[in-house]
Amino acid sequence: MSLSIRLRLLALGSALVLAACATGCAGDSDGSDEDADGETSDSAFTGTPDNSIGQFFMIEHFGVNATGFADVHSMIKNKNLGSLILWNPENASGEVARVMATKYAATAKAAGKDELFIAADQEEKGTQRFKSRHGFTDLVSAAQLGAAVAKNGSARVCELHAQITAREMSSAGLNMTLGTVSDIFTRDSGTPGMFRTRSIGSDSNIVAECIQAMTTAYGKEGHVVFVTKHFPGLGNASGNTDVDPHVKTYSDTTAEMENELKPYRSASASVNQLGSSAIFGSMVSHSSYAILDGSSTPATLSPQILSTFFRGAPNEAISGGKDKNGQAASFNGMGFQGITVSDAFWTWGATKGLNNLQKQRLMMRSFLAGMDVLMIAKAEFNGAWDYFQMLNAGQLSDAEKAAITQEAGFPSFAALQAKFKERAAESAQRIRASKHKVGPVSGMIGQGPASNASRDIVAEYQRLTR
Repeated sequence: MSLSIRLRLLALGSALVLAACATGCAGDSDGSDEDADGETSDSAFTGTPDNSIGQFFMIEHFGVNATGFADVHSMIKNKNLGSLILWNPENASGEVARVMATKYAATAKAAGKDELFIAADQEEKGTQRFKSRHGFTDLVSAAQLGAAVAKNGSARVCELHAQITAREMSSAGLNMTLGTVSDIFTRDSGTPGMFRTRSIGSDSNIVAECIQAMTTAYGKEGHVVFVTKHFPGLGNASGNTDVDPHVKTYSDTTAEMENELKPYRSASASVNQLGSSAIFGSMVSHSSYAILDGSSTPATLSPQILSTFFRGAPNEAISGGKDKNGQAASFNGMGFQGITVSDAFWTWGATKGLNNLQKQRLMMRSFLAGMDVLMIAKAEFNGAWDYFQMLNAGQLSDAEKAAITQEAGFPSFAALQAKFKERAAESAQRIRASKHKVGPVSGMIGQGPASNASRDIVAEYQRLTR
């Protein structure tokens, strides 16, 4: 029997051994596993937890209400949940979001835990979760921003776009924005419709100028982490990663890839120089980039892309993959120092049909590769937290140790566990520094509609985007 077959059988046995973690630990249908008093129970992990582990997860939060959700309060209190991303189906106002953020912060403070990153896709007109009906200023499309930069010969409009977003989000207690995107619109890619107006444009120089202006503005405002996306670039991808698990980039020459990387290079260099990298982040795409990583591993799971290249020194050439002619390609490092956030795991085509244990392995592989924050479904948080704790403490079954060791490409479980501890320390430090820079919710919230916070600059923004 081959080693691969034996490992598959071991993994199947592990799935049965860890059935509690693969099903029950994921919680009830609303994502909780609480008793009548709201306390988290029935954990597969035993022992003293590593409190930093909860900080590595961002859960989807479907709804905005004044009290928040009981299971989320419990996750903060008992498992040190780090982040959440808001959806707002009730169309609650920013004032309601502000109360909810304050309640979650109070729970964290009472438990001696870190306050949350509360994120939202507050990108541009087509991808703006909180709009005028919620008490925010309506933003223009990213394409309009690009057109205004080209017309005016200045990225002032991008600076204003970021200032309005930062001031209004922080007024409502929200401290992380996911967007605006750095993706370059490419008409003959597999995703032209996705980025026609969501992208700043097809000219990477204009996109880079606009994104750099935004990073400067967010740095000056100080209370909101700006997470641009989708590194290394989705504008020239073959399809939609929410549907297709095999999406790849069509950028297969160094010139094409550098064109997609330009906004990230300029933004990283700018925030590093200004000392504001703690409130700059990047969402990482689920696509593969054979020119950067010859194994064609999705960026989400690629240590070559996430660690070696993205965090590599900008003055050092780093061997990548191969170009379309089969020639070895190399790129200077990106010098990125901010936080990396995964694209959503629950929508990723590669997770369709997987059981919870298999998803937890993918999350672990992504974290080991260099991801700081994993965006996952709320219902999967408790099981993922258990898995990370058990791996850290060496409590996984022998079968599961063998399975994750093989899938993550380590020579032994001991080597993998040592890498996890190293990565945990790195990510915890970055997240802690970012939250310190952002400050507590109590120091940023405003009163009344969130739009009150940007009244003095909205008129100029509207004039420049007409």
